[in-house]
Amino acid sequence: MSVYAITIPCFAQMLRSLNTLLNKGEEHAQALGFDAQNLLDARLAPDMHTLARQVEFICTQAQEAVCRLSGQALPRLATPTDMAAARALIAQTLAVLAAADRAVIDASAQQPVPVTLADGLTFDMTGHEYAVNWATPQFYFHLVTAYNILRHNGVPLGKAEYVQHMFAYARQA
Repeated sequence: MSVYAITIPCFAQMLRSLNTLLNKGEEHAQALGFDAQNLLDARLAPDMHTLARQVEFICTQAQEAVCRLSGQALPRLATPTDMAAARALIAQTLAVLAAADRAVIDASAQQPVPVTLADGLTFDMTGHEYAVNWATPQFYFHLVTAYNILRHNGVPLGKAEYVQHMFAYARQA
């Protein structure tokens, strides 16, 4: 399977779902009369990152995938400070994904794509290995964590919001 096909369109559809999740979170906050900032500051456990950081990490993984797989400099993204900034970061990330060159990304399949962490630990992978074993799991980890933070804080979400793209394939029995 193409490296592009397993990353870029999947990330884009799930970023659109993230927009829906955040919109529902903001609507929920307004309906109950509290500031949606409380949701962005929420976390599942004291040692876990906030919803705002989860949004940053989701967008970072998607944008870094484009950059690493096409030999570009890595982006430096900021943690969104409010819901408008979170939506803007998602829109910026969708634009990066839309501009990704399929041929260049697919050509990276067997090229080295090292990932070096802040502590100096490096993972040496090919583009395909990076897409399958790093970028995709990291992206979904933070996406599911964002979903769970919202659900934990009472936002009425379900599978339909998370996989809203699936309704394009639905048919009645």
